[in-house]
Amino acid sequence: MAIQYDFYRNPDSAGTNKKRYHARVVASGQVSTDQLTKEINQECSLTPADIKAVLITLGDKLAKHLSEGRKVHLEGIGHFQVNLRCKEEVRTVHAVRSENVEFKSVSYRADNELKKHLKQQKIRRSRTKIHSLPMTEAEIDQKLTDYFATHTTLTRRSFQALCSQVQTTANRLLRKLVENGKLKNISIPRNPVYVPDNGYYGV
Repeated sequence: MAIQYDFYRNPDSAGTNKKRYHARVVASGQVSTDQLTKEINQECSLTPADIKAVLITLGDKLAKHLSEGRKVHLEGIGHFQVNLRCKEEVRTVHAVRSENVEFKSVSYRADNELKKHLKQQKIRRSRTKIHSLPMTEAEIDQKLTDYFATHTTLTRRSFQALCSQVQTTANRLLRKLVENGKLKNISIPRNPVYVPDNGYYGV
């Protein structure tokens, strides 16, 4: 089976005469732990219960060692490491306290063996078109004004449907709206729920 891709317009070229595009993989689905368990079971003598237990424990141990500041290398898969960020701008390192530094993300670097395998895969353009609808800032503002006239909160999924955006573009646009002070998140970062900030969208 080939890796499918399509061309997407670069965000920084929107609204300009200089259109630029990049190739991006079109996901053909998502693989669950249960599916991996079944596939591994077909190639070894371990029971499905043992395989699933190992996969779950692997995740727990990965989290444990990363939380203790270690890098983790899984042979044939890759390297994992925690990335941090400062909550505020740092002008002098002596003024920064530990509570001002927080978790940002987990970086992953694929093993050469895995990259070599993927480089050998066939690549073809996808026949399925999954693109965001190009929208100006003014058009998005109008959509949100109309939306909040009858709704009190906004989720990423509802924003996707409202503005006809794919998930990655929706997340980027929502971050920009928050940074510009138009929306604010009243929930946790991993499951955001947005409301208008003062002075926007009828508030």
